[in-house]
Amino acid sequence: LHARYVLQLLCETKKVLKEMPNITHLSTSYSKEITVCGDLHGNLDDLLLIFYKNGLPSEQNCYVFNGDFVDRGKNSMEIIIILFAFLLIYPNYLHLNRGNHEDYILNLRYGFTKEVSKKYKV
Repeated sequence: LHARYVLQLLCETKKVLKEMPNITHLSTSYSKEITVCGDLHGNLDDLLLIFYKNGLPSEQNCYVFNGDFVDRGKNSMEIIIILFAFLLIYPNYLHLNRGNHEDYILNLRYGFTKEVSKKYKV
């Protein structure tokens, strides 16, 4: 994805996240399910497999991602782009909890900062 569009996506996502509370309360009824995922660590194949087996996020298919989206794997940027795009489309049905790898120091140590710099030389 061109850097211009990534920047637009990041700016729109920042606006949405600023409006959201720090703590989100979710509940299910007998007719609803929530898929809870964690520790993607930049592995795009894992995210695609989750969506293949459980369906894409939607009003009928709620997801919670419990952090550690980035670092270690080679596709952290693609994961962030996909998750942020779904967050913008379905802000009430896709929830992102921050993990310890969504931290500046860990991003430097485990590779996300290097990946972003390599893919977007701007």
